[in-house]
Amino acid sequence: MDQADNTQMRRSISMPVKPRPIEPKSLKRSEEKEKINDSRDYYPESPIVERRKKCELASSISRSANNVPCTSDWVGSTMELNLDSRYSDVDHMSARRRHHRVIEKSGNENVNIRRIPQKSWRYVRDLVTTMIELDWKYMLTIFIGTYFATWLFFALLNYMVAYSHGDLMFDEVTGERLGEGKEPCIKGVYNFVSMIIYSVETQTTIGFGEKYASDECPEAIFLFVMQMIIAIGIEGMLVSMVYAKAARPAKQITKLKFSDKAVICFRDDKLCLLFRVCDPRKQQTIESKIRVYLITDKTTREGEFVQTRTELKLDGGGEQIIVWPEIVCHVIDETSPLHYLRSAKDLNEAQFELYVSIVGTSAATAMVTEARTSYVPCEDIFWGQRFVNIISYDTRNEHYIVDYRNFNTTISVDMKSSYDRGVE
Repeated sequence: MDQADNTQMRRSISMPVKPRPIEPKSLKRSEEKEKINDSRDYYPESPIVERRKKCELASSISRSANNVPCTSDWVGSTMELNLDSRYSDVDHMSARRRHHRVIEKSGNENVNIRRIPQKSWRYVRDLVTTMIELDWKYMLTIFIGTYFATWLFFALLNYMVAYSHGDLMFDEVTGERLGEGKEPCIKGVYNFVSMIIYSVETQTTIGFGEKYASDECPEAIFLFVMQMIIAIGIEGMLVSMVYAKAARPAKQITKLKFSDKAVICFRDDKLCLLFRVCDPRKQQTIESKIRVYLITDKTTREGEFVQTRTELKLDGGGEQIIVWPEIVCHVIDETSPLHYLRSAKDLNEAQFELYVSIVGTSAATAMVTEARTSYVPCEDIFWGQRFVNIISYDTRNEHYIVDYRNFNTTISVDMKSSYDRGVE
């Protein structure tokens, strides 16, 4: 037995059993999955479904910089300041950017209208507005290019008049002019380069020393008068458009400041939606009016996808005197479109966008200005937080001080009202 065992052992070491290879299996195509994928490519899901999936993905990540959960009711009383949101999770920030907005945080519209009939003609017909709405790089290019184009155009016309009159033909020996008439049409011009200099001096009214038009050719005098009239029109139009573009209200509204976030907390035992706004300029806007619109996606009973807009009621009717940073308040009661928000979970599952607009009159230009921004759940609206006080009074210098550094700073608060605490 021992010999047989040793023989078997030696045989297993010297001649190991060769494993049987795995037979490769061919992958079969699933027609059902291909149909599903094809139908998804051609018929994408509605924005409501896409936002719900992305919000569910973001629900597993930290809610804010001080780790306030988004999927549970926050009732703690930890007074920790989230001084800077830059220290939040990178994945959280990337998940936040995936939501669709109608209005960007900067106030620009996230809407691209395509296939407009006669789009080019509409821009040309309202040329002044088109020029004002262009970027500065295109505006300055057109501004400078228009001058060069008119200089070259009139230089070419004057060159043709002088060439037809024979003013550019000279004797090779004596250098005398061989053209018709006693004098040339334009004196002091010998080639096309000197004709361009004459055109520039005529349009900018800095010439008439050496180069000037004579009374020999009526064509040259007519071109001289036409160039002066067109030059006055071009300068007046372009300078006016540049001034209107520089002083337009769209540039004035950039100084109005919204808070980066909105919060939901209790104020006087009432659930409120709060955000902060300020005007850091010395001359604030006159008769400022704040409006907040709730933009939601809705599917009708007939299957039609529509977007509804509802204005939220604000304390004071939205009329604010923005001498210092003000906190705008909307009470979430039975009449509010946000009455269903009773927990952080409800806020996490909600699908809406808050469009905020401030309309006022600029004290510098007396023009109506507007500043805009937007807030969406799971990105900009935080449950169980409130803004810290940044206004204090300096008794020594007898003036108010605003700590603008903590403009976006919030703290965590207890989400139980005094009535609920009294019951307990």
